[in-house]
Amino acid sequence: MSIAARFWRRVVRAYHLACARDDAAARGVSAPTGVWVCEFCEMPVLKMTTLIKHVRAEHCLP
Repeated sequence: MSIAARFWRRVVRAYHLACARDDAAARGVSAPTGVWVCEFCEMPVLKMTTLIKHVRAEHCLP
């Protein structure tokens, strides 16, 4: 993997983490760092990739 690709992955991950924290704060939800929660069924997962797969499989979203 190139340095640019690694850098881009880190930027995207940081953006997703910031958005998740802002969303949780707006809803009054407190979740530990590194825990993702499905907004449809509130299933907790430990990896963002697992959350994306869950949303695609269970809730039929792209």
